[in-house]
Parts: sequence; C-alpha cells; structure tokens
Amino acid sequence: MKKILLSSIPGICLLITTAMAVNGQLASNHVKPSGRFVVLNKTEPGNSLTGRVNPTVIRSFLKTYRDVAGEKWIEVNEGFVAMFNYNDMDYQVAYDKRGNLLRTIRSYTEDRMSQGLRHIVKSNYYDYEINRVHEIETPRNSLTYVIQLVGKKEVINLGISDGEMQELGKFNKSK
Repeated sequence: MKKILLSSIPGICLLITTAMAVNGQLASNHVKPSGRFVVLNKTEPGNSLTGRVNPTVIRSFLKTYRDVAGEKWIEVNEGFVAMFNYNDMDYQVAYDKRGNLLRTIRSYTEDRMSQGLRHIVKSNYYDYEINRVHEIETPRNSLTYVIQLVGKKEVINLGISDGEMQELGKFNKSK
C-alpha cells in the first residue's frame, strides 16, 4: 500500500504543478488559458456554473465547504477541481463527475505545519528552509505530504507517507 501511495506522488505533484500554472494564467492579464482546462468561476458574469459542473458535485462541495466563497472551478478529464483559499491555506478539492471526492490538497507554509511533522523534516534536513507543504488526502488512504525544501545550492521535493520519508526530486538551484 505504501509503495502504491508513494508511486502516485509524482502524478499528484503534476496535478499541483498544473493547477499552479492555471492559477498563474488566471492571475495574468497577458496570458490566455491554454485550452486544456475550462475555468469556471461563479463570480464572473456569463460564466455560470449551472450546466457545467454537475449539481451533485456542487452539493458534495457545499456539504464540506459551506463557508467558502470565491472558489474557482476547473473542469478536467476526471471531473472537476475547486480551488480556493480557506484559513490561510490554498485548497484544491477534486471530484469525479458523479460528485465523489477524489482528493484534497491543502498547501501552506512552514508556520502552519504540525510540530511533529516539522521535527521529522528538520531533524534530517536542518540546513534547509521549508518553502511549501502540500498535504494530500485521498479517501481510504493515509495522509501524504509533499514538502519543498530550499537549501543554499539545491531544492528538494520530499514525500512523507505512513512515517516513511523519500526524496522525490533534487534540483540544483540556478546561479
């Protein structure tokens, strides 16, 4: 089970990266969306969620995130992803087309980490700064963390699941 979950982390990292790229496209007035995703935002005129996002998906979302406002919806092959900020964390909540929860990704900075998790990381990577934490929750699986560490010469993507830590990628910083 651990191997399956850890082997799925690169795919989840791709989803995180893709969603961040979509956010970047949305934030820039000079870049048009690539067309790979349909961005649906209920606050934009003429961009109604009705008919695009399955009502079952919206009901599932509202059961859990009743207090959230201003979320952006992205239509992907597997269903829909709602992106929003809540309690100083960035959320990406993915549903299939029938409204079943696929995964929740919460992204935050070091100051929002639990002390236990921070201790595990810092005891092994004490010379690195924790840049970003991605907490990945999927139904019927344990919580998985993807943590970006920044050192003087390199950046490390670290995966932690079921108490096991694994370097997912190590990159040299540009000079």
